[in-house]
Formats: sequence, C-alpha cells, structure tokens
Amino acid sequence: MGKNSRERREARRRSHGSAPRHTAPEAGSVTLAELNDLISMAARYAAAAPRAAGPRIQLLNELAAAAESPQLNPASLVAGEVLSRISRAWEYGWQPQELVHALRRHTSAAAAAWFSRAVLVDARRSDAMQQAPDTWRTQLGLLAARHDGSATLLSPDGDASHAEWETALVALDFIRDLPRSQLLVPPPSQWGRVRRQASMHTNEGHAKTIVRVRALLAKAESTEFAPEAEALTAKAQDIMTRHAIDEALLHDDAGDPVDVQGIRVLIDHPYALEKARLLDVVARANRTRAVWNDFASSMTLLGVPTDLEQVEMLFTSALVQATRAMTQAGQEARPSAGERSSGFRKAFLSAYATRIGERLAASNAEATSAYGTDLVPVFQRQAEAIDDEFDRLFPHVTSGSRRATFDARGWDAGMRAADAAVLPAGSIEG
Repeated sequence: MGKNSRERREARRRSHGSAPRHTAPEAGSVTLAELNDLISMAARYAAAAPRAAGPRIQLLNELAAAAESPQLNPASLVAGEVLSRISRAWEYGWQPQELVHALRRHTSAAAAAWFSRAVLVDARRSDAMQQAPDTWRTQLGLLAARHDGSATLLSPDGDASHAEWETALVALDFIRDLPRSQLLVPPPSQWGRVRRQASMHTNEGHAKTIVRVRALLAKAESTEFAPEAEALTAKAQDIMTRHAIDEALLHDDAGDPVDVQGIRVLIDHPYALEKARLLDVVARANRTRAVWNDFASSMTLLGVPTDLEQVEMLFTSALVQATRAMTQAGQEARPSAGERSSGFRKAFLSAYATRIGERLAASNAEATSAYGTDLVPVFQRQAEAIDDEFDRLFPHVTSGSRRATFDARGWDAGMRAADAAVLPAGSIEG
C-alpha cells in the first residue's frame, strides 16, 4: 500500500472516531499514566460519541482481565475515581439527591442509576446513616429505596458489559467537571466535629400541625370538586400561616436569634424554568429568598424553617393544580388548536405563576394585618438575617428576566386557571 493510501485510510479512521486495532494486552505492559490516558479518552467518547466508544471499552475490559493488581486495573481505577470525586463533591456543597438529579439531567437515566449505587457505596464507607444530618439520611433512604447498594460498581475481572462500562464512564466524565455548590448542611468532613444538624422542627406540636396540613392539601389535590378543594386548602393555609406567625413572635419574645436555614428543591423537566418561576413567586410571598441553579436544575431557598416548609407545601400544591388544569385544557381542545404545544404550556405556566404571585401577596398582606404592627420589627429582623446569609452564600448572584414571545391562548388559560386555583383567603382565626 502506498504512503498516500495509508494516510487517506488513517484520516478516514480518525474522522469516524474508530480506534486502531489492538492486540491482546500483556500483563504489566501498560503503565498507570497510559491507563489514565485511555480512561480519559474512553470517558470522553462515552459521553460525546458513545457509538465510537466500543473499541476503547473492549480494550479496557481486556486490560482489566490481564491486570495483576487493582492499581493497574482500569475497572478499579474508574470506580475508585468516581467514589473519590463523590466524596469531594460533598465538601463542595452538593448533597446526595441533587447530585444524582443533576447527573440525570445532563446524561441518562442509566448513568444516574449506576451513579446512585456509587453514592450508596460512599455512604456505607462514611457511615452516613449514623453520622450524617437528618436531611442527608433522608435523601440516602430515598435513593436506597430505588437502587441496590452493591459494593461492586464495575467488575474487575474483565467481564463487565459494554452498557456497564458506558454508564460508569459517562458518570466519571460528568463528575470530573462538577462545579462547586453552596454548603447548606455540614459535609462528611465535619460530621465528627459538629453536632448533627437538627431537623427543622422537633416539637410534637409542630409535627402534628404539619401532618394535618399535608393531609388537607392531599385531599384538596385529589378531589375533583372545586368547592371542596377550596375549603380544604383554605383551612390548611390558615393553620400554617397562624402557626408560622405564632412561632415567629414566640422566638422573638424569647430573644432567640433568627434561625436561617437553606434547602434545595429539585425541579423536573420539561418546563423547568416556568416551574422555577412559580416556586420563586411562592417563596417571595412567604418571606423566603430563592436562587435558580440551571446546571443542577434546582432552586435554593433561604428562610426560617416554618416559612421554608410552607413554601414547599404551597409550591407542590400549586404545581399539582397547574399541571391538572394545563392537561385538562389540552384534552378538551381540538387536536389542531395548539393547546398541546410547548409554547402554549410554557405561556400557561408563566401566566399561572404571575397570577398566583399576585394572589399570594394579597393573601399574605391580609393575614399579617390581623396582627397589627407587632409583626413589623419581627419580620424586619428575619429579612435582615436572611439577606446576610444570602449575601454570604451567593456573593456574585445575578438577577434578570428572559425575553419570550408567549402563546396568547396559553397565557389567557394560565391566568384563568390561577384565578380558579385554590388559595387561602388570608384570614387568621383567633
């Protein structure tokens, strides 16, 4: 074969992303540096061009079968690096569920499932179920309910399947470029030096209130009769608002410092930005600050514990009602009417959020007016403490709005649905 022909053939091979043919590796013939380079290349191909990753995955399996020690076994190296970077992610502010949620958004369900197993393996190594804060242990429990925590993430014997290798490499590629987040709870390195963070509330009275409110909201969301739903949700809001204000006044009278905490709410696609905007207006109406993280597809909420719980419950209930109304509008419309289009649904949710924000603000003003001027200094101190914590965690945050062309029918339907949504009148019983 002439030189030009060989060069053309090599160029075609590179353009199609195919790997050169390999002979079976011999034990001890590959250095650690070469292995790491091969793993990095395979991870990039698995993430960006999975069809071209096959030859590299086959070579990794062959090297694993021929490896004489874990230090030179590519399967052990990949699993070990993923676990090491998971541990590092906790120190950067990430928490179990949100890390899996972010990986799922940027990769695949299969990669997220494999990564969930890795998170559970890391949890056993750190004794998280005994040492971690309550919210951390709750998240691990939810992951464990859906995924097994097999200690073997990738077979070191050279018999791992192509799919297993691909999901592991995709997860590795993702976590290598993971940005920092904000520390809302103590990371593993602090579990032995600080007291376990208490749950938002531990008193029996509060627990009973939350159970009662959640039960009322669940009934309101499940009923098909609007008057019944309105009565149930109004009662739930009255109970929660009364409880929140009473707690604020009680802590202020006792001279307690303002307890500002942070939580993250995971936002699912599609229409994540529109759902996030709905959460933002609910947060603003309840004295809570919110920050959207597009990479993680989540909202960080900062506020006092009672308000944070109220925001989560109101958002969940409002989103259930919005989704039901939006789906119903699509089912009742003619197939060609446009009510099932993406533009219609985005406009629907945006209008719904706008109108819900107006209604919540009015409801909140009516509720707090029943307490007169006593609440003004209390809420002022809360706002200052929340702002201080916000500035500490997000010193470089920016705010703005997106320019968008809304579907007029979707906007109108969203406004009507928000007007019909079940919200409290704002009254507080004595």
